[in-house]
Amino acid sequence: MKRMLYLACFAASLCFVGACAKSVERAQRDVQRAHDQAVRDVENKQADLRHEQRDSNERVARQERRVEDAARRGTDNIIKQERELEDAQRAEGRREANDNTNHTTTPAINDRSGIETNRSHVDVNVNRGPGGVSVDVNRTP
Repeated sequence: MKRMLYLACFAASLCFVGACAKSVERAQRDVQRAHDQAVRDVENKQADLRHEQRDSNERVARQERRVEDAARRGTDNIIKQERELEDAQRAEGRREANDNTNHTTTPAINDRSGIETNRSHVDVNVNRGPGGVSVDVNRTP
């Protein structure tokens, strides 16, 4: 009977060792699967980060282009206004030159006895504003 008990214990030990070996193999497979899943997750996160970085770089580049375009338009607008101002100043200078030539052809004050003395005064103002250049002409009697 002792033999039978030893044999039963030995058989039970073999079953127990076999069950433990299977359990260890399952645990190793689970660990390997978890490791592989973690690696895939890290790779996916890195790919997402690269994609987000590329998108943000594109957004920054678009914004920089918008700022450059706005600066260029502002510069063009300033140049246009300066040209309009210069044109208005030249026109005012021509008018003044024409007025001066008209004054030289008029008779001297002593010779104006027959000319009406009730003259009006004309003020010309060149104004530079946000909408461009405007010219104000004011006549005072």
